[in-house]
Amino acid sequence: MNPLNKQTVDMILELADGDNSVLLEIFNSFLKDAKELSEEINSAVYNLDWETLQFKVHTLKGLSGTIGAKPLFEICKNLNNDLKNGNKMTAIGLANSLVIEYKELADYIRTNYQI
Repeated sequence: MNPLNKQTVDMILELADGDNSVLLEIFNSFLKDAKELSEEINSAVYNLDWETLQFKVHTLKGLSGTIGAKPLFEICKNLNNDLKNGNKMTAIGLANSLVIEYKELADYIRTNYQI
């Protein structure tokens, strides 16, 4: 299954006048920022730092939405909602799923876009 929404990727390319290097730059930037956020999310879960966790998840949700990473976006959205509603036990499980989904997305981008 493709973890990237084809319409979003196509829209990015269209906005870049078909310049594939712009898409690659966006993906490179995403991979760098999302890796850092993923590590910070993992650390926040380990330390039960709910405020930091919510902030980092919200940030990653925005980045994921921007590049069309729908599965990662959905996990972030659900995790963000759980944190807002105080569902900390389900939040821990979702945070672990988020880290796994990020790694799969990163592998997909690196493989399919030769980054």
